[in-house]
Amino acid sequence: MGFQGLNERLAEIRDRIAAAARRGGHGQSVRIVAVTKTHGPEAVEAAWAAGLTDVGENKVQEALGKRDALEAAGRMPAGLRWHLIGHLQSNKVKALARFDLFHALDRTRLVDEAAAYVERAGVSCDVLVQVNVVGEESKGGFAPADVAAVAERLRQHPALRVRGVMTMAPFDANEAVLR
Repeated sequence: MGFQGLNERLAEIRDRIAAAARRGGHGQSVRIVAVTKTHGPEAVEAAWAAGLTDVGENKVQEALGKRDALEAAGRMPAGLRWHLIGHLQSNKVKALARFDLFHALDRTRLVDEAAAYVERAGVSCDVLVQVNVVGEESKGGFAPADVAAVAERLRQHPALRVRGVMTMAPFDANEAVLR
């Protein structure tokens, strides 16, 4: 499957991001993550060819399959960053070692199991703590009131390197809720 128009769509997205950054006035940096779910390894290669250095997957098996295929073919782009963006089952924490950033550290049990794995394996893992800011029952994550306690728990596990927080607004959220 070709990815016609990818460069043009990416240029448009970069322009929109630059305009938003200028409006925001905070000098923030933005990293675009190409989510290649449901596409094969060729989507990863297309993203890289378009100048994207980060790819994301929400399923461990799909991501590892793509990584393994690219590595076996000798086509893994050097410097490509892999993001795990979806829910992680506790029994799959050992996969964290194959990702550069895990976006959904969403429950205490996962904090404990991920910390136990990375400490045993002698590796570290960059994570985003998922916060359910609007209390949607259909979404995972810590309640805002619990973030301080979670932060304290995470301080006990330096191999889990917190790089920020992640949240998702409701699909139909108005501007006030988004802010």
